[in-house]
Amino acid sequence: MTNSIIFDITPLMETATGTRELYSFDMPIDFENIKIKSHMTGKAEIMKIEDGFNAKVTDINVKVEVVCTKCLKKFSQNVHIAATERQFLMQKPIHIEDESDLYLVNKKDLTIDLGEFLRQEIILHFPLVPVCSKSCKGLCPTCGKDKNKEDCDCPKRETEGYKPLAVLKKLIKNK
Repeated sequence: MTNSIIFDITPLMETATGTRELYSFDMPIDFENIKIKSHMTGKAEIMKIEDGFNAKVTDINVKVEVVCTKCLKKFSQNVHIAATERQFLMQKPIHIEDESDLYLVNKKDLTIDLGEFLRQEIILHFPLVPVCSKSCKGLCPTCGKDKNKEDCDCPKRETEGYKPLAVLKKLIKNK
């Protein structure tokens, strides 16, 4: 397994600005802090630009392991990225607003590595509230039993009339 998705840009080095190379990939990948459960698939278009290369990546699909926010079980979730792109520059510019957003061409090997760029994109496309299924009942807030497997005898919380922020309203009035 690898955390690199490297493309050789040698064929584009001596071509005119705007020249493109198209690639497809289907490969195992291993990113730090992300549990990948499938190969990553997608398409890449590398285009020569004036001061480097533009990498446009489309139709990215990968399954990742996430934890359900209701029942705390691990499950696989498909992450799809329709399109994203990044520029890889030949030289570090004089003025940089955000150095962590700077990607450079590896001039020694004449390659670009889309690994870190795609790792960040995958994280941005994680579900905000991962839930294993629409019907997940979650855990009992009192005893902690998984309500998907068994019911418990804990009294049901009355949600009607339950106003957890009512105290704040009183505090604001007292000021």
